[in-house]
Amino acid sequence: MAQTGEVKKDLGSLISRGDKGTLTIGAQCIDHVMYLTKSPAKRFYSDFPFNYEMGEIVGRYYNLDSPAGGFDIYDLEVEALGGKLIYGENSMPTIDFRDPLIKNPEDLKKLKMKKVDFHTDGRYPSLMKGGGLAQAGMSMVSFCSPFSLAVGLMGFPALIKAMRKKPDFAHEVFKFIVDDVLTPSVKAQNEATGALMGIGADAWACVPNISPDEMKEWVVPYNQRLEKNIKKFGVMVMNVSGDYCEERIEKFDPKILHGSFDVEIASMGGTPAIFLGMGRWHEYPLEAVRDYTEKFRKEGIPVTVTAGINARLLRDGPIDKIVDTVKRYIDAFARDHNLSIFLMNVPYDTPSDHIHAAVAATHTYGKLPIADNLNDIKVEIPKRESFEEWLKTEEGKKKPPKEEERCGLASLLWSQMGAINNRSKFKEQYANAKMSFLYNLTDQKYGALITVENGKLDVKHIRNDKETLKDLKVDGLLACSASLFFDFTGGKLSKGAMLLKMLTGKLKVKGTKKMKELANIMALL
Repeated sequence: MAQTGEVKKDLGSLISRGDKGTLTIGAQCIDHVMYLTKSPAKRFYSDFPFNYEMGEIVGRYYNLDSPAGGFDIYDLEVEALGGKLIYGENSMPTIDFRDPLIKNPEDLKKLKMKKVDFHTDGRYPSLMKGGGLAQAGMSMVSFCSPFSLAVGLMGFPALIKAMRKKPDFAHEVFKFIVDDVLTPSVKAQNEATGALMGIGADAWACVPNISPDEMKEWVVPYNQRLEKNIKKFGVMVMNVSGDYCEERIEKFDPKILHGSFDVEIASMGGTPAIFLGMGRWHEYPLEAVRDYTEKFRKEGIPVTVTAGINARLLRDGPIDKIVDTVKRYIDAFARDHNLSIFLMNVPYDTPSDHIHAAVAATHTYGKLPIADNLNDIKVEIPKRESFEEWLKTEEGKKKPPKEEERCGLASLLWSQMGAINNRSKFKEQYANAKMSFLYNLTDQKYGALITVENGKLDVKHIRNDKETLKDLKVDGLLACSASLFFDFTGGKLSKGAMLLKMLTGKLKVKGTKKMKELANIMALL
């Protein structure tokens, strides 16, 4: 676990800037990035490569472990379907709920007949060029999860009324969203970028908006339906649903919290990953979280915890409370969970000193291996220049090194395996090695070519076409569809099922001994 000094590349640190030997900290600070960089809202939310560039700059200023920025992820599908958005001069676009696209069953019928091309409609062409995660070298699909998209299409009160009074109509809305909107939207992004993973945003599906039982009835089944649909063309999706956001501390209820965690995990493909998101986690008792994860820890199953710093705390402070909250998270989870810290929806006018403090606290208390007594550690809050002053410094003027493009599976594997080049044991053991491996995803544009030479590992994408592959010589090969690859590497195939796949030609493995050597290398991570 984390106290051994290992840096975990878990769900909370997929787009980490590398192995710093500390826990990672990221941020959702869309409006704050626009505010700091004085970016025109229209361009910031329409030109996604520009959006990412600004987020990259702000991320470097704060020494975050991933780029900052982002965009209005809840609006894109609605806009492509013809919904009205309100564009402000200095604010994020928002759906015009005065005139929702679906007010009655007749509206739903009309939408079903509408021809939408997610390659060309709305702001999707700019998104395909690379926004946020794709630009960060992580090549991930972004989308609005089914429940929040239903809110976007109907409005929250109307949706809840339909769920309770006209459930058949509500189910038809959700089926339309999953089958006719999100499935083709994700497929289009996969075709354009080669992305094999997707993250769905679902701020509306949370406590106390709806109860865990309501989410288990209305949210989880459609998240899983979407997951099943999209897995057919090789993309693994996770929906960030079930956040616990109870505002009244006296109403904090561990049973309801645990129900919300059940929803989170069920919406993440069963992965034990929980998010302490937009709620008042600087005031909630963390023992209730440990009580929930105990069942996994007893079985030796690693649990990922993404611990959020509340937006109001970030803006209003004080700094001592921000630093103490980071320490509290690390003391509670870092020694036996895969922990990362996340700044939640940073308000535009948050003082930069507050963010610098959160980063310094994470990288100080979160130095691996985690200290036995964090009270013995002093955090030095850096006295930093303003963003405008920093831009004039050598560091601020410096263009970040352009990372090598890695598409599809190569991007995913590099995010997991790249840090091995910092492992002394790997360098020593494979100092004179020379070997290569190909993961050929037969239903995707790109496969992944892994090379190990003179103590260095690299991963590159390679086109999956006969012309490219015909003369390629590798020591080990695994060829199958993307969905079968995820089942195989995720341990979801029994030996019997794997043998059957090999006998039927659906799974091809060559150079078995060398492939075992690759497994040995990955065990060093």
